[in-house]
Amino acid sequence: MKTACINVDVDPLICYYAIHGIETSGISEDPVYINGIRRFLELFDKNSIKGTFFITAYGFSEKNTGILKEIVSSGHEIADHSFSHDYRLTRLPKEEIFQEIKKNKDFLEETAGIVCKGFRSPGYNSSADLISVLRSVGYTYDSSLFPSISYYLAKWLLINLKKLSGHDSKSIISSFADAFGRYTPEFIDKTVRDIKKQGTFAELPMTTLFPLASIPLIGTSIIAFPSFLLEWMLKISKGRSFINIEAHGIDLCGADESPHFGPLKGKQPDLAFSLERKTERFQHVIDFYKNNGFKFMTLAEVAEMKLNGNLK
Repeated sequence: MKTACINVDVDPLICYYAIHGIETSGISEDPVYINGIRRFLELFDKNSIKGTFFITAYGFSEKNTGILKEIVSSGHEIADHSFSHDYRLTRLPKEEIFQEIKKNKDFLEETAGIVCKGFRSPGYNSSADLISVLRSVGYTYDSSLFPSISYYLAKWLLINLKKLSGHDSKSIISSFADAFGRYTPEFIDKTVRDIKKQGTFAELPMTTLFPLASIPLIGTSIIAFPSFLLEWMLKISKGRSFINIEAHGIDLCGADESPHFGPLKGKQPDLAFSLERKTERFQHVIDFYKNNGFKFMTLAEVAEMKLNGNLK
C-alpha cells in the first residue's frame, strides 16, 4: 500500500525570532497557534484526510488550549515536539532531555485526553540519548530524520551569516550525520520481538528527493518552489511507497494578519507568499497523491503498520 502523511510542526512564533536572532520580550496570542492550526484543520477536513500535529506546549495559554481538543475531535494525531522547543535538546544531559520530553507529554495527554505515541526533535537534531528517552516514556516512533545534505548546508550557511551580521541564531546543527539515512520507515532498535526480528521502535523519515542533493518535500518547498520544480518533484515521488511531508503552522499564516509577523518579513520564507498561493499549493499536492493511489494516514498509523509487519 502506498501511504502519504502530512504532519504539522506547531512551533511558537518566538522560535522563528530565535532562528533569526531577533530579540523579543514575548508574544501574546500567537497567530501560529490561532490561525495556522485552524487552517490546516480546515484543509484536512475539506479533503477528508487525517494528519499529525507535533505540538510544543510552551506556546500555549488558557486562551488557545481548546484547539488541542479540536485536533483530537477531528480525528487527527497529536504528537510530541518537546516542551520548550530548545534547539540544544540533544546537547543536554540525558536527565534534562527526559524532563523536557516528559513535561510536554504530560501536558498534551492531560490537556487533550490522548496518549502520545511519537516525537519530532526541534531542528531535526537527534542522538542516542534522545532515542533512549523516547523509548523509556513509551513512544513507538520518532520522525526527526531529515536525510537532506542540501538542507543542512543551507542551515549551516544561515547560522553563520546571522553570526556575521551580529545576530546569533539559536538554531544549531547537532551532527551532520543527521543529514544521511534511509528514505523509508525503519526499525532503529535492537529488540527482537519475534522470529522475524521485528523491532519495537520505528523511525519515520521526512521525504527528500534526488540523490546527493536530497531536496526536501516540505511545506516551504511546496509553497516557494517554481511550479515546474514542484511538479518534477511530485512526479519523481510517485514511485515511492511512503511520503512524509512536514509542514509548519506558519505555512498557512498570512504575513499581514498579525503585527507579530512584522519583524520576520524579508527573513522568513513562509511569509513571502500570499495565503491564497499557500492554500492552493497544499491542495494541489493532496490532489496529486490522492489521484495516484496514496492513502493519507497519521504517522502513528504508519508506525503501527510497520511494527506489525504490514509495511515494508
